[in-house]
Amino acid sequence: MTDRPRLNCREAVEQLWAYIDGELPAGDADRVHDHLEACSACSPQHDYQRAFREFLKAQARAGPAVPADLRRRIFLRLLAEEEARP
Repeated sequence: MTDRPRLNCREAVEQLWAYIDGELPAGDADRVHDHLEACSACSPQHDYQRAFREFLKAQARAGPAVPADLRRRIFLRLLAEEEARP
């Protein structure tokens, strides 16, 4: 652990999803990691959220395939919206 300012539990929990998703800047991610390593109250919360995220990913992969026509229509709509932006 370094001399980084420590997070309290509230601050760490507020950043858990971004931490799990790899969206935090390195310094912030290090602070959350340090907190989780030292805090027996927050570590289970992290484990639960990480497991829940993996469950959601697995369900999305196992779900029914999106029909090709629907994918095409969504893609064309997104392109049209992007082109319409100033």
